[in-house]
Amino acid sequence: MEHLITPKEAMSLGRPISGQIDDSKISAYITEVEFMNIKPVLGDTLFMALLKEGDTNEEYKTLLNGGTYLNSQDETCSFPGLKTSIAYFVYAQNLMSGDIQVTRFGAVFKEDDYSNHISSKERSDAYNNTMEVANYYLNECVRYCKAKGLIQGSKSNRPNTGGCTIRKIG
Repeated sequence: MEHLITPKEAMSLGRPISGQIDDSKISAYITEVEFMNIKPVLGDTLFMALLKEGDTNEEYKTLLNGGTYLNSQDETCSFPGLKTSIAYFVYAQNLMSGDIQVTRFGAVFKEDDYSNHISSKERSDAYNNTMEVANYYLNECVRYCKAKGLIQGSKSNRPNTGGCTIRKIG
């Protein structure tokens, strides 16, 4: 399957994902992010056009990689790009399920003698913080799309990316 971002980019453009994580796991997160967080905001037409023409169309290249542009008030604006937003969403996916391994004995946490797992609250706080950054960057991409006429004004200013806030009570 074709993606807007490679596993290597996903592991380096946002918060770096270190360690030995299989590319197939990162690719699965990329698929989830593209279909659950990105495509609903951009729409099918723009999403498919980015897959097809992202390397050749200058506006699409800027959307993917970030840059500067003039808004409707002739003010210079800058944004980090859709790939960076996707990388943050992927980081959040990895954060929430990165150490869970499915085995023939069920789902387990992968541990060794030198690892300490963070608490559920710490994981949730880190996830929420990462999702806030990812959504902000995606919103910046939407502003660029509107300025360039890639998305019509009917799209929400705040992307609905399905994020949730998880808090531990007590």
